Amino acid sequence: MSAPFRKADGLGVGADVRVSGVKVGTVTSLGLDQNTYRAVAKLTISDDYKIPEDSTVTIATEGLLGGSFISIDPGASDFFFENGSVAEFTQGSVSILELVGRAIAE
Repeated sequence: MSAPFRKADGLGVGADVRVSGVKVGTVTSLGLDQNTYRAVAKLTISDDYKIPEDSTVTIATEGLLGGSFISIDPGASDFFFENGSVAEFTQGSVSILELVGRAIAE
């Protein structure tokens, strides 16, 4: 499956894909959609897991200095992502430095 993001700062190939903190997959590639100029992460999810297609896919970080990973908040749909599916509900990365800069400026 794939997930488009407005910002993918800190996310890299090999990063975990997690549901409720449990690793269920891996980021296999990261590229730029030249039509929308959004970052697109391709995700491989273990066949052991079925992810509802209305789930929210977010780029999260492990603390202030930790790496980034994909966190999936499962939806309630009876339909599941399949190979080639595109996540509709995504939230890109948030830059801690950007947030600190805004707080100082105020």
